[in-house]
Amino acid sequence: MICKALAVIGVMTLFLSHPSSAQETTTQPAERPEKADTTKKEPEKTDTTTKEASSDATKREWRLSWENRPSVRYGDLVRIDVRARFIGDVRGSDASLEESDTSRLDIARRRVGATGTIARVADFQIERELASARGWRDVYVNYRGFDHVDIQGGQFKLPFGLDENTSSANLDFVYRSRAAALSPGRDPGVMAHGRVRTLHYELGLFARDGDNARGNDTQRVSGGWTAAARLVAQPFRSFTSVLEDFQAGVAYTSSDVPAGIADLRGDTAFGQPFFRPEFAVQGTRQRVGLEMRWRPGPFSMQSELVRLSNERRGQSVEDTDLPPLVATAWYVHGTWLVTGEQKTRGADEPRRPLFGGGFGSVEIAGRVEAVRLSSIGTGLPSRGPRAETILPHSDRVVTLGVSWSPNRWVRVQANLVRDTVSIPAGAFASGPFVDGTSSSFWSRVVRFRFAM
Repeated sequence: MICKALAVIGVMTLFLSHPSSAQETTTQPAERPEKADTTKKEPEKTDTTTKEASSDATKREWRLSWENRPSVRYGDLVRIDVRARFIGDVRGSDASLEESDTSRLDIARRRVGATGTIARVADFQIERELASARGWRDVYVNYRGFDHVDIQGGQFKLPFGLDENTSSANLDFVYRSRAAALSPGRDPGVMAHGRVRTLHYELGLFARDGDNARGNDTQRVSGGWTAAARLVAQPFRSFTSVLEDFQAGVAYTSSDVPAGIADLRGDTAFGQPFFRPEFAVQGTRQRVGLEMRWRPGPFSMQSELVRLSNERRGQSVEDTDLPPLVATAWYVHGTWLVTGEQKTRGADEPRRPLFGGGFGSVEIAGRVEAVRLSSIGTGLPSRGPRAETILPHSDRVVTLGVSWSPNRWVRVQANLVRDTVSIPAGAFASGPFVDGTSSSFWSRVVRFRFAM
């Protein structure tokens, strides 16, 4: 199956690399210039006016072009770029997976959408996942007609989490980090964002707590209206130095969770559940995140720390408050573009693409991360929904990866993942894991991606 996938990728690469695919076509013939009005006393002025009108008419013409992807334009007023992404995975694990057959090629994602601009003052994005219950993903408009601030409205990701807010087309690994799993994800809302010198800010209000927090069990409770903020500093942005791209930031979200069973959960990198709590919560849910990224030349370093806490007001057997349910995750990862491309320009922009005088770009990467879920109390641990003390469940993960981009449209990623799941004796075990054990196992995944 891997050989078949590579054959398909080769055909796509040959087709997209052919010069004829970059030719521009016009959807309708150019409008004829208007004739000059010879009855007027100033023919030269009339001729100039006619030329200007003809020029404006040409600019307002609908045309279709290929600029690394299909693009439709209406003069300088409207630009619509068609986008598509198809991803297939071949994966396996020493631990049991939910899928009954993990050796086949699984089409993980099939997305189509469009991005563009309107009258140079607004950007928009529409993206839909095919054959998925979630359906619509990003659907928003961003208005940038003000100084120092843009206003964005619709459905999009909350401004929290560097890894979570990195496009899946630009991820250094097949799967996002465990810190990204604690980030909110996307929901309908409105956000103000902009840049003031070396600071980039994002402030938003959203209808819910993000789709990452909501599982398939509709009986569990999640956050309602959510306020979110993110501040990122690039202190060396105005300098020409190796530190020019360095950035560090902080993010925060707050929402109110009604009384019920928590939707907070813990999964391994491959989605095996090791923490499915049945603990009651009520009150404020808060996230605090710290992030850092530096991309000097062909290298990159990135790190995050995320802490999520959910109050449990009045949830004890005596209707008093319990210690909050807390989840903490962190990661550190680094990459190296062996073929020498600049990381700031992306690994999918090879200097010497395949069939263009080279082999494409090759990148190696490594990541160390951990996630821990618990509640610190003074009482004895219990599995009941009103337990004061919840013993810590944790997963420590090491990921090694290599990526190959033969051209800007195709990417192949291979990851080797080592999970170590720890569940104390007497704790609430879930999935294929049992309490009182520390299970270590290897998992493997190869991802094939075509995007335009």
